[in-house]
Amino acid sequence: MEEYNVKIMPLARIDALDVIDYMNTLPPEDAALYFEMLTGKIEALLKSPERCALAKDTQLRLRGYRTLPVDIYTVFLVIRGKTVEIRRILFSREKYQWLL
Repeated sequence: MEEYNVKIMPLARIDALDVIDYMNTLPPEDAALYFEMLTGKIEALLKSPERCALAKDTQLRLRGYRTLPVDIYTVFLVIRGKTVEIRRILFSREKYQWLL
């Protein structure tokens, strides 16, 4: 099975800082487990990004956005050939359409 490349786009890098801020509120052991969970799910994109559901929002779906839920966050990604572009990592309850 051929692997994909994962590219974290600039806005997703900024979003990752919010995730780090959240992890800093957790006890160290929980933060470590949370980090492992998040990186493990993103690492799984190397093998099968198409397992992520297309976005529920029609406009996002038409633009090829897929979603990967990770606890209280949603990772928004687009598959371009053999590259998975992580576009945003947003708090799941946030109204996000205008952010993408």
